[in-house]
Amino acid sequence: MGTRYEDQPPELWAGPESLDPTPVWKQFALIGLFLVVGLVLVGGVAAFAAAPQIVAPPAMVPGERLVLSTGALPPVVTGFGAPATAIGPPLVDDAHRFLLARAGEGQAVAFRARWAPHPGEPECPVESAMSGAALGYVASCEGTAGRAFLFDANGAPRDRTYRGLDRYLVSVSDDRVIVNLSRLIVSPERTSAPPTP
Repeated sequence: MGTRYEDQPPELWAGPESLDPTPVWKQFALIGLFLVVGLVLVGGVAAFAAAPQIVAPPAMVPGERLVLSTGALPPVVTGFGAPATAIGPPLVDDAHRFLLARAGEGQAVAFRARWAPHPGEPECPVESAMSGAALGYVASCEGTAGRAFLFDANGAPRDRTYRGLDRYLVSVSDDRVIVNLSRLIVSPERTSAPPTP
């Protein structure tokens, strides 16, 4: 047997049906199906992203995002802090309860209303507190002999022997405040530096 095409036996030749291309209508149907699926996916993602701007506050939207009106933010008082607004049931469950406050001009924060001195320990309630003219926070824990843990307006600990307050991501627009309850920023635990040799 030779290696040329003409030398091959006829039983090895491909029949004329192998030369028929896929019908054009099947190709168009397949491309159309991919386009429809792609448009549905893009539309779903767009609706998911735009939901906080579409709903009327207060509302919980997919992705554990709570939409509030800017009226929920405490007022800005020059030289003084304003007590934080406690947000809890029925808008959010007890595990996601938080304190909405202003840490400065144009700066909104949402501190989780439960805190533990060290991760994994029993949690304590956190409340807004005024220290003179400054806003702060206090956590009273029963398991620590009634010790009160103090925090400044930014949630930082006063004496640096314990960690700061945990907070949720917050964004503020002209008419609404969006608190992302699925994004908890856990304050790092304070540890002492190792001794130098």
